[in-house]
Amino acid sequence: MLKYIFSISTLAWSLLVFGQPAQQQKPKEPVDFRPYEIKIGVNAIRSGRTAFGSGLTSHEVEAALAVHRYNVVVDFGVEENQRGASFDYQNKGGYYRVGIDRNFTKDKESGNVLSLGLRYARASFEDRMTFTSDQGFGEQTYTLENDDLTARWLEVAFGLRGKVVSNLYMGFTMRWQFARKINGEGELKTYDIPGFGKTKRQNSTAFDYYLMWRIPFRD
Repeated sequence: MLKYIFSISTLAWSLLVFGQPAQQQKPKEPVDFRPYEIKIGVNAIRSGRTAFGSGLTSHEVEAALAVHRYNVVVDFGVEENQRGASFDYQNKGGYYRVGIDRNFTKDKESGNVLSLGLRYARASFEDRMTFTSDQGFGEQTYTLENDDLTARWLEVAFGLRGKVVSNLYMGFTMRWQFARKINGEGELKTYDIPGFGKTKRQNSTAFDYYLMWRIPFRD
């Protein structure tokens, strides 16, 4: 009897195990590192401040090349700034940023971006300050200037880009700028760095808003 029960149990277990349909393994999507789109646009905040006369003339363009789940981002900008009431301070030059963002959206076809990344930034510029002072011999005008300044810094960038219509996208980038270093200063200590802002803090934050056009490489 025990032998009979054991045989029945073994047969039932075999039918249960081998009668199950084999689970189909979903093949993993192969990683494709071919670029599939590029977005090119302008910094609307900088262009807006220039248009409405804030003492700042600045223009910046951005290009973002999408590869797999990453965006290779490059910014180029020019800037001319003028400050002062009792003195005249002028600063002008250009800058660039380059870095990589991780895009956390999974739908490539939408072109939308929610990203976090790192930038290396560098500026080349010059500045000059003119002021009038009376040292007891009457008023005299003095000029201090730096002709060949460079600066570099790093940024952590959080970005969002969303589709508006067709291939037009809009969105912002929030930056934390740190590890700033200035080279070439003389007696005049620079007050502004193109692309960075005021130098009164070693670290800084910035907010930029972009209008961008998407050019897809593949359907």
